[in-house]
Amino acid sequence: MKKINLIIALLFSAITYSQIINYTSIRLEDGQDADYIKYEEFWSKIHKQAIEDGLENGWMIWEVVPIEGDENAANQPDFLVMQIFQDSVQLNKELDYYKLGRSVYNKLSKKKFDKIWEGGPFGTRNFYQLERLDNTRWIFGEVEIGTVATLNAFKQLEDTYEQYEMEFYKKWHNKGILNGARKWWELNKVLSSSENGNKEITHVTLDIMGREIPEEEAEEAWGNPTFTDRMMWNNGSKTREMINQVNLKLVMYRFK
Repeated sequence: MKKINLIIALLFSAITYSQIINYTSIRLEDGQDADYIKYEEFWSKIHKQAIEDGLENGWMIWEVVPIEGDENAANQPDFLVMQIFQDSVQLNKELDYYKLGRSVYNKLSKKKFDKIWEGGPFGTRNFYQLERLDNTRWIFGEVEIGTVATLNAFKQLEDTYEQYEMEFYKKWHNKGILNGARKWWELNKVLSSSENGNKEITHVTLDIMGREIPEEEAEEAWGNPTFTDRMMWNNGSKTREMINQVNLKLVMYRFK
């Protein structure tokens, strides 16, 4: 268990800069969710082996949780898969998933293996490749199944956007880490997307929140924002446009 916690701490830490993360958004037909989870459970052992072989750093399945009142809820995906690579070198290593899968499930006949491999459901998929630009430190032990996160998809409007995120907003995120209001924040830049991917999205942030700060603790927890702080919040918000926001619940993950 200590080894698992160490790997997770390293994954959610400052050394994650320049990681490459492949996002796959998946939209299923009604009633396919349970079968899809079973299919991903099959795949989880393959990813576990890939991680142990140094071909991946991590793999996560998130369920998209509808936001009440979201007019775009009907168009949101059902699941989001994150495949995490240490860097572009690891990403470009040769990896035959079918061959790896056959070695993992060596007790299954080829016929039975192929039936599961080809069975799905696969859903309608869009792909995004992102580069990790920055993040806070993870100090909360092992990540728990059921953890809730918020994914924010932005369109960059000004060249200074990334600087605002990393040099100003991150300061407040780190305050939240210290007072328990936040557990995690990361900033990712979209490198490419599939043909049907949303081309407006240039950056994605992922937030995991902590406790709600009571009013009587607010001043001690956050301090009093200065005039400069208020102007930075105001001007920083003008460097980006929110394209989409979804709530996520962690369903499954594999780390070394």
